[in-house]
Amino acid sequence: MMMKSVFKYLLVSFSVVLALPSCVKDMEIDVPGINREVVVSCLFNPQDKWELTLSETKNIQENEDIFIEDAIVEITSGTGEIITLNYSGEKGVYKSDDYPGMGKTYTLKVNIPGHEEITAESKVPGFVEVTVPDFEVKWVKYLNPNDLMDYDVFPLQVNFGETVQEARYLFRSCFFNPREGYKRYMLARESLEKLRTAGLPGKAYRELAKLVDQWLVSQWSFERILFNFVEDIYLRKTLNAILHRELKQKTIPTREYEAFGRSVCFGNDFWLNNVSYDVMTTMGEAENVTHAKLLYANANLKYSMEQNHSRDEEFWLEAIQASKDYIEYYRTYILQVSQRINPFSEPVIVHSNIHNATGIFAGFNRQMIYLFTY
Repeated sequence: MMMKSVFKYLLVSFSVVLALPSCVKDMEIDVPGINREVVVSCLFNPQDKWELTLSETKNIQENEDIFIEDAIVEITSGTGEIITLNYSGEKGVYKSDDYPGMGKTYTLKVNIPGHEEITAESKVPGFVEVTVPDFEVKWVKYLNPNDLMDYDVFPLQVNFGETVQEARYLFRSCFFNPREGYKRYMLARESLEKLRTAGLPGKAYRELAKLVDQWLVSQWSFERILFNFVEDIYLRKTLNAILHRELKQKTIPTREYEAFGRSVCFGNDFWLNNVSYDVMTTMGEAENVTHAKLLYANANLKYSMEQNHSRDEEFWLEAIQASKDYIEYYRTYILQVSQRINPFSEPVIVHSNIHNATGIFAGFNRQMIYLFTY
């Protein structure tokens, strides 16, 4: 009798499992029409020329970005100097050959046909020199409370050249590979056409077309597209061979920011913390501070030191002195991205200081502090 009951239960369970697929049904969801907003993106610093991107918001059903190409963009400094940004011809980017000035306040004005005038204001903080006193690499374990994972780190202190009354800083661990960091790679339009003739799939072609005629830091920027969008392994090997043959290469004389890699960095001071699951950046705000204590991490460096094997890599610290809008924008952006994995959390609205639009216009300055080579 017991065996009959068990068999009957299994039979019913199996029938339910078989019936489940028949319950699946496509649903049509109406996305309500919303008014599009202009999106302004401009994070500026004295090391880079003025550059601003204009686009429009899009709904969940749209995949392509909508860029704005007919705007008049002007930036006025606190001394009255007017800087005009001209459209570059691609992806809503407006540029100027001028550089922002240290410690200056700037007002943005954007005029687009059919829109109210868009305005914003921000400042590049005044320069405060950041130095790292002599230190010894002593590895310790750090339990990150945000992701409950252990990290191998060593303590590091940063000194400011003065008492900073309103400190707003972001710190990151960085490294630079001298063997690769000075190289640049470019795929020309005619080379892309050779790849298409050799059988490059349409999706891969469209992705590579976005990178054409641009000098990039890594060959992997091109190779990953073949890896992701070419399923046939033999075709992929053929296309890779053509790609390596066709890629143009040059060497530049300076370390550019885009060539630095990032590692893990934590705060070890009362005014510094890492936002949510972001282990790459520690940040904070404080008044009347003279230094910051950090925990610097790089798993490859630790392993190499344990094996007594030189990597011939340079290790650096990035220190960003930020305006208030910059640091609030970064904090809320990281929170929004982190909250996406939690279905029970409320959405986080990313900070914006743009009037009559959304986005960010915020100044900062960056210092790269060399630590050592190993």
